[in-house]
Amino acid sequence: MVFPAQHHPTLYFEDGNVVLSAVAADGQRRYFRVHRSILCRYSPVLEEMFQIPPADDECYDGVLHVEMPDSAEELGSLLGVLYDPLGTAYKRFCPNTPVLVHGTLKLAIKYECEALRSRVVENIEADWPQTLAQWDARRQETIIARSEHYLRTNGKVDGLYLDDRLPEPASTIRIASDFNIPSILPAAFYQLSLISTDADWDGYRTNLTTEGKHLRFGARTARWKLLDKRDLMRLVHGQKLLAAYTRAIGTDIFGIRCPRNSQGCSRARSDCWKYMQENAPVSMDDPLEILHDCMSLNELFTNNDLPCETCTSEISQLAEKKRRELWRSLPAFFNLA
Repeated sequence: MVFPAQHHPTLYFEDGNVVLSAVAADGQRRYFRVHRSILCRYSPVLEEMFQIPPADDECYDGVLHVEMPDSAEELGSLLGVLYDPLGTAYKRFCPNTPVLVHGTLKLAIKYECEALRSRVVENIEADWPQTLAQWDARRQETIIARSEHYLRTNGKVDGLYLDDRLPEPASTIRIASDFNIPSILPAAFYQLSLISTDADWDGYRTNLTTEGKHLRFGARTARWKLLDKRDLMRLVHGQKLLAAYTRAIGTDIFGIRCPRNSQGCSRARSDCWKYMQENAPVSMDDPLEILHDCMSLNELFTNNDLPCETCTSEISQLAEKKRRELWRSLPAFFNLA
């Protein structure tokens, strides 16, 4: 049988002692010349497969040839991670990671490559906060990154928009749902709730002169097409509860009485909340950010515009408490619990 010369450009090693092949999306068969010892080290399923004596005609390029039932893209993804033990294939905060590793996780589970699956999951989890402290740390990094992009006329740093340097939530939700990684879902759904459904990842990049021009100004996008009906229902449910939580801030934090019954404090509280509503239209969709601002009113207003020191301190403490409460509530808000 004559095989076409469709060797993988990086996963075809001259000293490899087995060739795996699979059909690609274009209908062509791709060939991977790799090392049996590496495959067997990571996969008991493949190790058992190699114990079966090969037929006389199962050879390619002088070594054993196995036609795999998987797609060439998925097989290449799996082998790529096997030959990259330090995980350098996927950069921190790369928005493409969930898309790139989807095939890897699928085959890692199929072929029982538990160590590999665990490493991929750890890399994905590292990009998404599982605690409020981690969320705040990433928030600070995002603020710094946004300021870097703001100073560039084309909105790019090292050839990338801000959106290209931060994790993308929709593909994260897809991979977390498909492969049971619940730890990253609350943060991913919360991040997605802050992005307009009109801000489509592919649409913006296809039309850079129209809607895509917003990328220059730090717009965030999502791969909305990857979400299924259940994901969208969860998102809508969470957004409604988040909006209600935001509205309640005006009553629960700024609506309480001054212990000295000062009319000036009551008016100052009302003015502070009104100012935040009118001057932060974007962050009003982000109660975690609003509550963060409530914790540091001294940085937003002059002393003459603030309630008394006792009230300002109480607002800060209540905001911190409600912020922790909100973070704990995210799984229930998005029907993840």
